[in-house]
Amino acid sequence: MPWRKTLYPCLPKEIEDALRGQAEGCLSSLEEIRAHVGQPLELVTAGKRICLSLVVDAQQMERLLAALSGYALYRCERELAQGYLPVDGGHRAGVCGRMVMEDGLWRMSEITSVCIRVCRYIPGAAASVYDQLLGESGCARRVLFLGVPGSGKTTVLRDAAVYLAEKQGLHVAAADEREELFAAGSAGSVDVLSGMDKARAISLLLRSMAPQVIVTDEIGSCEDAKAIEDIARCGVGLLASAHADGLEECLLRPVLRRLMDGRAFDRYILLRRNAGMLAFRVWDQNGREIRRGEGNGHGQLGCGGDGDDCHQRIGVSDFGRGAAARAMDSGDAPLSAEDERCHPLRAAGAWHAAAAD
Repeated sequence: MPWRKTLYPCLPKEIEDALRGQAEGCLSSLEEIRAHVGQPLELVTAGKRICLSLVVDAQQMERLLAALSGYALYRCERELAQGYLPVDGGHRAGVCGRMVMEDGLWRMSEITSVCIRVCRYIPGAAASVYDQLLGESGCARRVLFLGVPGSGKTTVLRDAAVYLAEKQGLHVAAADEREELFAAGSAGSVDVLSGMDKARAISLLLRSMAPQVIVTDEIGSCEDAKAIEDIARCGVGLLASAHADGLEECLLRPVLRRLMDGRAFDRYILLRRNAGMLAFRVWDQNGREIRRGEGNGHGQLGCGGDGDDCHQRIGVSDFGRGAAARAMDSGDAPLSAEDERCHPLRAAGAWHAAAAD
């Protein structure tokens, strides 16, 4: 498995040996490695928790942190103060411990737990929604991927960026603040600016790289909103992600609602994990649901509901909750009376005039 070549060198020997002792089927679907001082090492695989016999002590935690940082933990104090460590290979390490203030700056000490999220490069992971990334004119849309942690947002976002760059020939630039989207040497023709807060990185990319599409992960601050508004004013495409389990949750978050009210996005795509499949729903910028379906994580699309044919591009599915959705080649569907009653934005009292245009 490709992740082993990049992750094993970042682990101390005792944890690497514990992983090598696991069944191949367990490792093939490994999602997270969790270490807590005084507790058994825990693996999360296919959504299930597996506790190993190795109990992590304070010394092992120190060795784990040193290995994850490339034996240069002193260079990672800024990242640690934000609760994470950048790990080679695009893997993500969340860190918890005691925060202390020194000389006006936060510093993390007495680290007690680490959560390593395994990075996977899956070609075609976003294939089920490739047709939503470009408008009829061939220009890139501004797309916001939504989902809860572990729903596959980063994996899909990464593949969508590579698809636009390498298959559609667009100039794609990524603001990769936590070095999670693209590991060194893995971005192909995508221009990657990493290690800088995403709002500032977006500003630099707009000025210096003439991108047709900008990619960034996990938006949510006021600074992020200003940067995305700049992208929209410049007519540049956008691929971004945010933590939310649907449009209703977005409306409850002031920053996301501000962007939604300003029509900053052309498409909203909700991702969910459903029995090993990647389930999705798609809304246009007015909040009309225009598509829903499932993919297997490798780009193969399946549609649910009576009479659907997974080989056809047009169909109606009753998968999930809410009104029936339409899978369409292009354009947006008019709202039916039933859609109006189930429309999340109508229920919140937002965008009446815009959606009627």
